[in-house]
Amino acid sequence: MRHVKLAGFLTILCLVGMLAAIPYLAAVLGGTPAAAKLPLPVGITVTIIQQLIMAFILGWLGFIMGEKLGLDAPIFRRWVTGTGNAQFQKKDVWQALISGFVGTLVVIILEMFVFQPLLPEISSKSHPVPHWAGILTFLQGGVFEEVLVRLFFMTLIVWILYKLFGKTSGRKVWMYWTGIIAAAILFGVSHLPAAQQIFGFITPILFIRTIVSNGLLGIVFGYLYWKKGLEYAMISHAIGDIILHGILG
Repeated sequence: MRHVKLAGFLTILCLVGMLAAIPYLAAVLGGTPAAAKLPLPVGITVTIIQQLIMAFILGWLGFIMGEKLGLDAPIFRRWVTGTGNAQFQKKDVWQALISGFVGTLVVIILEMFVFQPLLPEISSKSHPVPHWAGILTFLQGGVFEEVLVRLFFMTLIVWILYKLFGKTSGRKVWMYWTGIIAAAILFGVSHLPAAQQIFGFITPILFIRTIVSNGLLGIVFGYLYWKKGLEYAMISHAIGDIILHGILG
């Protein structure tokens, strides 16, 4: 029951984030080819409902699997269930913020000096979005994507490896790094549909750009989830979204 309550709490956070991100989604997707196939309000509503169901079920499963792996959201758990004594530590919050900032800076440098010269479509396909709308995406990405990719998928990979190889040797560092890298690749792959909607096509270079840009940040988030807790991965993810979607547009 303690996992159900915590999954419900994260689902509520996801709902708040998704509602806040609606202006950004409407601005970005309103002019894409996919928008013509389904009325935008209907499409956004259906997407939110689907994502909330996924967040609850996969979040619940992630907490169950992570229980014996040291993968958890200990601060949220204390808030919701009153168990444990975890709380935000200033140095860890700063580490999450700096990691998110540096990781995002690397992505921006790659975008400017590597991918934009190879993909002039990036500039021509950009959609003007108000900065305030971009900033409001920080909770949707920071919470929902971390629940699915880190809490569920990364935990699932580590759990499978532990079940296969850890019964006698216990938990090993390589199991966590395998989960981090696999989840980072999935994080990149999960952004391909959005790239398809925006550009209308996926070229090899666009594929590499989507995987690399998002995958690099995914490694940062995965490491924080492993070492500090899901909350710090969310903070790092959120600062990246604020910079990329809000400040830079």
